[in-house]
Amino acid sequence: MLHALETYSKWMQHFTSPPIKWCPIKSKFLFSICPLQNFLWYFHTFVGLGFCTAGGVVVILLSQIFQFYPPVPLAYLFIFGIELATSGAAFAVNLGMILYGRECVMGWNALLEMQTNLQRRGRCHRLSTNPVWRILTVFVWAFTTYPFVVSVAGIVFTLDPFYYILSMFNITNPLLRIFRFYLIFAISAEMFRFLALIILFCTSSLIMLRDTLVLLTKETSTSYAAIMGRMQCTRVKSGYRQAQIITLSMEELLGYNCLFGHGLALVNSILFNFVSLKFYATLPIWFYVIFPSIAVIILITIHVMMPCLHSLLDNSKKLLETLYIFTACQCNRGRKGMIKELRSLKKITMSPMLAQHKFFIYTRSTKVTFLVILVTHTINLLLAVPRRVIQTAAHLF
Repeated sequence: MLHALETYSKWMQHFTSPPIKWCPIKSKFLFSICPLQNFLWYFHTFVGLGFCTAGGVVVILLSQIFQFYPPVPLAYLFIFGIELATSGAAFAVNLGMILYGRECVMGWNALLEMQTNLQRRGRCHRLSTNPVWRILTVFVWAFTTYPFVVSVAGIVFTLDPFYYILSMFNITNPLLRIFRFYLIFAISAEMFRFLALIILFCTSSLIMLRDTLVLLTKETSTSYAAIMGRMQCTRVKSGYRQAQIITLSMEELLGYNCLFGHGLALVNSILFNFVSLKFYATLPIWFYVIFPSIAVIILITIHVMMPCLHSLLDNSKKLLETLYIFTACQCNRGRKGMIKELRSLKKITMSPMLAQHKFFIYTRSTKVTFLVILVTHTINLLLAVPRRVIQTAAHLF
């Protein structure tokens, strides 16, 4: 895990200075929102991602709805839809970093320290040594090359919304033309750096929370714990309560990221499935170069994020049940007080959040629901677009 984060800090972190930065020397995240230090990052977030990219795509879509601009090819509209979803999610998550980043970074660092102490105390191997981190390290390296491919494709095939905005209003100022090329390279790099940071930060947080609960459960499974249940329960309950406090400090940003990250994965996967099935014979080969970046989001969401999210509930439930069993073995004098204390320990859950409003709790059925929604909306979109529209759009490339 630390190697994947070090690779990210070496190859992608020095482009601009985001509020959340990984410090390889101290092996922890740092948080800073100094306007002077983070000026370029703020400029890319609010002007590049928000105003020029997301706002430009909205203007293009409105021009097609109200027909005050020549028709844009259908495949381009779907690419603009993907750009709108990705830039909108990136803008929202970057805004969430500013609002909730400080508490979440403090919680992440405390969680890493807590997990390290539990591993040292239990004399077990590092649970964060996971094949997922090797895969993510490879994709961090891949993300460093994608901005060049996407930027060249955007210039050659005019896939950036700013080009259409300039032609829509007949703007020929050379400075704005130069600014257009700067936006293409800068926003592409910012997008893929955003994806790498969010995937690494959220995945590491959820995996460490899961592993911490597993380590606490292992402490109650030893023969010593069975004999000295009262003392072990006190230590495990203290650790569980500490994990609860850390989760509360992190859940606003993690829930916010889950809301927009999973929404982005759902929208982009539906659009990419549609484009792949409908335009597979007309798309240029370079278009499929960016597929791994979308594929890794879908695979990590389904096979890593979803299991980690519902395992928080499963492992906390298992740990509380074990503590109740130990409590039942105590004498009647101290049992009532311990049961009352256990009832104050709530199950650790994670939910997509917006303005402290929880939409639902991640459980085992959430993964199936995600897949059902993905397949259903892909089929509906395939049936909604008539074949003749696809045939007339075949000359695009």
